[in-house]
Amino acid sequence: MKNRSLSFQFFLGILAISFLQGCKSSSPSTVVLSTNRKEVAAYIETFNTDQDDYRIELRFTPDSPVSIPTEGAFPDLIISEYLTGSDTIKKFKPLDGLFFERKIPLRDFYPGLLKLGKRENRQYLLPVSFDLPILLYDNRFPGKENELFLLNLLDIRAISKSYNKIESGKFVHMGFSPLWYGDFLLLTTQLFGTAYTEDSTQVLKYNLKNLTQALDFLKEWSREDNGGPASELQYKEKYLTTPPYRQVTLGWAHYAYSTASTFFLLPENRRLGLNFRWIGHKGKILALENILYIGILDKASNPKGAEAFISWFFQPATQKKLLDASTTKFTYSFGLFSGFSALQEVNEKEYPRLYPHLLGHVPPAELLDFPPPVPFGWAELKKKVLLPFLLDQLQNEKPSGILEDRLKTWLLAKPIR
Repeated sequence: MKNRSLSFQFFLGILAISFLQGCKSSSPSTVVLSTNRKEVAAYIETFNTDQDDYRIELRFTPDSPVSIPTEGAFPDLIISEYLTGSDTIKKFKPLDGLFFERKIPLRDFYPGLLKLGKRENRQYLLPVSFDLPILLYDNRFPGKENELFLLNLLDIRAISKSYNKIESGKFVHMGFSPLWYGDFLLLTTQLFGTAYTEDSTQVLKYNLKNLTQALDFLKEWSREDNGGPASELQYKEKYLTTPPYRQVTLGWAHYAYSTASTFFLLPENRRLGLNFRWIGHKGKILALENILYIGILDKASNPKGAEAFISWFFQPATQKKLLDASTTKFTYSFGLFSGFSALQEVNEKEYPRLYPHLLGHVPPAELLDFPPPVPFGWAELKKKVLLPFLLDQLQNEKPSGILEDRLKTWLLAKPIR
């Protein structure tokens, strides 16, 4: 009787252990995702609702790009800009298995975007979204641009010049000036093939010859068409005091520089009288350099759960669901992560449905170019070195120093880490 009682107690003990193990295995495991993009919160909520195996825990950081920790608790997933540099990409796990197991559709990605996420011919990062530069114009008074799919730099120069008007020796209307937008100056140098990228020390390498050609083109444009930088800046100060889209609708400029993400964030009633064209050079449209990538850190504690999120996110049906939800939840973003999807099918089928301005205007893959990997500190480098350099080159007859000197000064002023 005693042995039977002990056996029964042992059985109850085993049953209890099995029950506890069953509870443990049935509870979702946590995947930590680190990002600086607020839009992801809605996507995480949908993923956590769609399945019961994993729960994404958001670790939000305002830094851009997301800093990868060197010690302590590591996230499993990172979504950020500027991850494709040589020193950063090696901190991630290869993702080729997701393609081999057909968990995500390889053929749907833009090849140029996938290439940037490769290291030694293996896929370490997957592209999430990208943004494109545009020129806005008033749709009530269209010009030659209505006949074109994209505006090459020479088109922009010629059309905008045709809207220039001078009275009593001063401009009373100016179609467009590159000098009004530092980002347009930078884009022009990129379209000329300056190819800003990282050097062997993860700082900056560029094609000096092409940079010089771009600057010569911009200076000629300013001098021959718009009366020089003094006239352009004087006109800007006098007439262009409203947001860029208003400058166009009020008739003070024929073109305003913007980006797709900025334009589609405008309320619909403000977009009604506007149209846009992509900006290109030699028939190619260059994406902006802030391309968003996702990757699994090589020190991730839950790579299986991280793979599950990636596999879920890159299904066209999932992205359609997220896009539809974004319009009903009134999230303040355009498309996916405030940009175009890295999946061609989603851009071609879903975006025009939600954004009528894109009907007939989604660029095919063969027209798109993607910039090379930029240094991890690109945002600061652009703000403190490149844009001041370009503005100085265009505004002043005797610019103060070459780009290389400005880079050295900036590096010396940076704190030692």
